[in-house]
Amino acid sequence: MTVLLRSVLFRMALTIGLATGISSLSHAQMALLEFSPGRDIDPIHVVIDILSTRGDTTDSTRVDCFYRLSNDLLNFIKSNDRYTGQYELSLVITDDDGFQMLAETIRDSVVVDTESATHTMDHSKAQLYTTYLPPGKYKLELKLLDIESSKQMDMVRAFVVPDYYKNPLSISDIQFSGLVSPTPTGTGLNRHGMTVIPNLSRSYGEDQTEMHLYFEVYSEAETDVAKPLTATYRIKSPTGSLIVNEKETLPRYGVLGAYTHKFDTDGFSHGVYTIEIEISDNALKKTVRTKTEFNIAWQYLLPLTSAKNYREIVDQLQLVAGNDEIKELKKLEHARCEEQQTALSGFWKRRDPTPGTAQNESMVTYYRRIEYANRNFTNGLGKGWKSDQGRIYILLGPPDEVERYTFEADTQPYQVWHYNRISRRIVFVDFEGFGRYQLYRID
Repeated sequence: MTVLLRSVLFRMALTIGLATGISSLSHAQMALLEFSPGRDIDPIHVVIDILSTRGDTTDSTRVDCFYRLSNDLLNFIKSNDRYTGQYELSLVITDDDGFQMLAETIRDSVVVDTESATHTMDHSKAQLYTTYLPPGKYKLELKLLDIESSKQMDMVRAFVVPDYYKNPLSISDIQFSGLVSPTPTGTGLNRHGMTVIPNLSRSYGEDQTEMHLYFEVYSEAETDVAKPLTATYRIKSPTGSLIVNEKETLPRYGVLGAYTHKFDTDGFSHGVYTIEIEISDNALKKTVRTKTEFNIAWQYLLPLTSAKNYREIVDQLQLVAGNDEIKELKKLEHARCEEQQTALSGFWKRRDPTPGTAQNESMVTYYRRIEYANRNFTNGLGKGWKSDQGRIYILLGPPDEVERYTFEADTQPYQVWHYNRISRRIVFVDFEGFGRYQLYRID
């Protein structure tokens, strides 16, 4: 395909993206979930976190499913100066063979005072669903029915339930928190006498730089053993560099020990980090580890540390900015950081769908999609936001349906992304056979 033709196609995609409302998308503080065909809920509208801890019996593990929904998923009706949205939410858990283990349906409503609030996510409305499952592989499916429109949407999340009784030493999942109190406070979760305020998105930065962790250690050592436990905390940056390597001695509380640890993320740059907790039990002469990811999310990939960062930010804005805006921003390439931040803030302020609120939903959505594109559409050939699939994803969000054709006679591998809500079909072709799908046609 010629460069000219692809340029024409992208101008068409940009027109579609602006017409369908890049500036009206909703805010959600979350790490984007795995992209897969058939998903109907844009993952920026749902926060899900699934955590497991040891149950009371050998064949039972406690599974806590945290979820939070954006109001933008619902149709609201105005009555007496208030807005009401009603929904029915079904949570279905199936095992690795597709057998349904359990299902629960919840009917609820959301009432807000302003029209702008119908497009935001209320972070005080996190819900918890707790169940007990035997060790194994599972899928959690959320089925959301908007009562007003009768539209049903769904999202699937895979998770693994460990066997905490299999070995004499084991460690639970890590629960990320905004605050852990050593005493009950009446809010949050009561975890063995401590109060844990969950951070479902595992996201820090901006106004919340303190990262609190909660985890449990299960040891079958003799109850009268005096030897303490040793914890090692390792954090790797988005590039894989080891930036934290701390050790501490943990008191022994018997078979089950509940522990917390705190990090200050103020100096961390934007991106996805990996944290590993290693527990050594000298009494058992055993060591266990658990590892997971968390996010640092600064506005506009800030704080700006170099002109290179600013250049990349401006380059990314070319998907939604006008030529005159790009020219003005480029003039500040060598300006002070404060001037650059002011200009970027003004750029996004003009696109804020809810200027009366603290968050700019359009900006957050845009950078979340860039982050997702970088993680899923690179194919080893540079940053994902520059790829054809990445740019379409950023402009239009996840497709309603994906058709994949990998082994077709006399044709190259191709994908068809269906955007039913705007009646568009976008075709990508892997011309080179290396998994780099290029934009071919927009119908």
